[in-house]
Amino acid sequence: MVLLMATLPIHAQITDDLLQAVDSIVELLVNDTIAEQPTVQEGLYQDTDTARQRILLFGDSMLDGVGRRFYEYAQENGHYLFTSIWYGSTTHSWARTTELDRLMEKVKPTFVIICLGTNDLGYHDLQARSESVREILRVVGNIPYVWIGPAKLPKLNKDFGVVGMLRETIGDSLYYDSYHERLARFPDNVHPTFAASAVWVDKVVAWMSRPEAPWHIRLDRPTQKYTFKEYETHSPRYKGKRK
Repeated sequence: MVLLMATLPIHAQITDDLLQAVDSIVELLVNDTIAEQPTVQEGLYQDTDTARQRILLFGDSMLDGVGRRFYEYAQENGHYLFTSIWYGSTTHSWARTTELDRLMEKVKPTFVIICLGTNDLGYHDLQARSESVREILRVVGNIPYVWIGPAKLPKLNKDFGVVGMLRETIGDSLYYDSYHERLARFPDNVHPTFAASAVWVDKVVAWMSRPEAPWHIRLDRPTQKYTFKEYETHSPRYKGKRK
């Protein structure tokens, strides 16, 4: 209203009718702006952000391929991505050590991508693993995040409830269910090939970019290859520092 009134000549007489007209215009503009605001889903603010992000990607050995493709997306779109691959890690590994706390302090991410759950498949202690998931999310805090769930393992024909536990604990809007993805594997029949991982990540990115997603970051598809950098690895023997 101040800006609109400032455009009037100084000598103009501001009548009650004029003030009412200005107020009406301002009300219309405000209402239009409110109408254009994104909706709130599950307590999260939906926003489209084209700014450069500091992304932390962490999880298990699936990141050998997944991390490579996400690094290409990050480079293409001007984001910084740091990947931490803990081979053989489970939700307990990350929840019961200070590894994630260390990474949050090191990277200071504005967005977090979690790819974890493959090594939890086959276990029955669902309540304990749900608590570990909640502890991981507690450490992530109010930083926007998504969780990429495990794909079905050819060597393990049955899920004993871990996938459902992950989906229920995390919520559908932030959990990408990979369980029925058909992925070509390396000869170990466990890890997806790099080409299959790239296709997998492309599907995840499409899901992250859907209009109703709680969080949006710029993720245009890479137009060239990039050498995978900015990552760390830990062997299955690594135990981390216990909390």
